[in-house]
Amino acid sequence: MVDGEAGAVVVNYGSAAGELAACVTAAGVADCSWLTKLELSGRRDLVAEVVRRVSGSGVAPGGVLHAVSAWWCGLDDGRAIVLCERAIGDRLRALLNALAARERGLRVADRTSEWSVIAVVGRCAAEVLARLGVYGPAGDPRSVTPFTAANAGPVPALWLLASDHRAAAVVPCSRAGEAWLAIEEAGRAAGICCVGRDAVARYALLDRRTPAAPV
Repeated sequence: MVDGEAGAVVVNYGSAAGELAACVTAAGVADCSWLTKLELSGRRDLVAEVVRRVSGSGVAPGGVLHAVSAWWCGLDDGRAIVLCERAIGDRLRALLNALAARERGLRVADRTSEWSVIAVVGRCAAEVLARLGVYGPAGDPRSVTPFTAANAGPVPALWLLASDHRAAAVVPCSRAGEAWLAIEEAGRAAGICCVGRDAVARYALLDRRTPAAPV
């Protein structure tokens, strides 16, 4: 483990190479709570315009966009959630707060200390998500949006579905342990194991269909 501005971060559980191999052949579950989590809210049109201004593109409700080294995730009620590394988050927070000071009705909240992020990565990640019910009753990834609400066991979660092999659940910190255990239970048949930050980052480089982002 290492200590950072976001608190203790698990780099690996003894062998980053072994954990990467587990992701390549099965699946891994990782705590990515070191990520900055920002929430934009306000009038639907205003939030959409701010996202376009900062990211260079729009994001539809239920959609995701990777731009300026961050994931931008749209919600049906007009809110948007931003997930990114801490250094990027510091710059985006300052920029968004400056815009909020000028744009009446725009609110920017830092939810980093309130929300946890649990990543599911690997060749069998889709199998784990299907067992959790993230893909709906039919178990079809095409039936859900890239940013969708679905439980992680008993815990309500917002799921960022980066690809068939990479996903992340945003859950309340107070219930992160319950969500983690539910993911482990759902992934047991797929050989899921705990992995650290290094394995998540290295696996992202192998998933060429999506940006090499931390989730």
